[in-house]
Amino acid sequence: MLLMIAIALLAGCSTKQAERTEIAADSELSEAAAAAASTSSITQYLVVDSTALGKQMKINVYVPKGYSKERQFPVLYALHGKNGNENTFFSNGLNVNKRADKLIQSGEIEPLIIVAPEYDNSYGINSSSVLAEKNEYRLGMYEDYLIKDLIPIIDANYSTIAGSEGRYIGGISMGGYAAFHLAFTYPDLFSKVGGHSAAGGHSAAVWKDTPDYLSWLYEGGQAQSEVDPVMLAASTDLSGLSIYLDHEDKEHQHIADGNIALLEQLDKVKATYENHISSGGHNNKYWSSQMDNYLRFYAGTES
Repeated sequence: MLLMIAIALLAGCSTKQAERTEIAADSELSEAAAAAASTSSITQYLVVDSTALGKQMKINVYVPKGYSKERQFPVLYALHGKNGNENTFFSNGLNVNKRADKLIQSGEIEPLIIVAPEYDNSYGINSSSVLAEKNEYRLGMYEDYLIKDLIPIIDANYSTIAGSEGRYIGGISMGGYAAFHLAFTYPDLFSKVGGHSAAGGHSAAVWKDTPDYLSWLYEGGQAQSEVDPVMLAASTDLSGLSIYLDHEDKEHQHIADGNIALLEQLDKVKATYENHISSGGHNNKYWSSQMDNYLRFYAGTES
């Protein structure tokens, strides 16, 4: 397995096209990138050969100012929404790299690595043993890609806190479903999870009743109880997870209802969570307005 790294020294507003170089998956972050991050944060563009999917997948990685191999850093896995990609969190007003720079500089959050992977319109689940398409959705072993391919590669190539206490996952829209699914399935891998308007495109992702056009989610050899975040919350020990939910006051009703169903289940199992409803709609403008709050949840310095 090879990891192709594009070392883009993107300080400030630079948009210089990155050159890509290829390194072994078990090597560490290059000395050049570590040196660059000593004076400013950098953004790297990666391509990884996924064993689970049998194809290459793109990843963007934010490395904070002051990164070095002498210190271990927490990692946030940031999952895009439907029709998004690895660039979503770095553009469209979300600008997670610039937001993190500001909050690290002010001392509001700890320096952290942010990994934004491409995972297609897949909901982050294992839906098919072979790659397939179903209308606008992509079926395959996407859960295995994110958990068994991506996380080990990041831990091998970066100086990370390679335990649940330093590993977080969150997503917007469809990414919120994927984040909840993965964290509730592997609670020993993560300590914090966030679902921000947990939905996918025009369809809710945390549902009271799954719409027919998304029934494929439960046709990949896994029962609904092993995929549905609400059902997973009922059967999983969530005591080690801090959970963040939020959505807009103009949210689609079926999405809001799905969040309520999840909140009710979290109450039943006495999980630790916070829930926020703020002004806005299901769009980048809303997520941009909340991005600082998201980062404070994941990496805030206040106890």
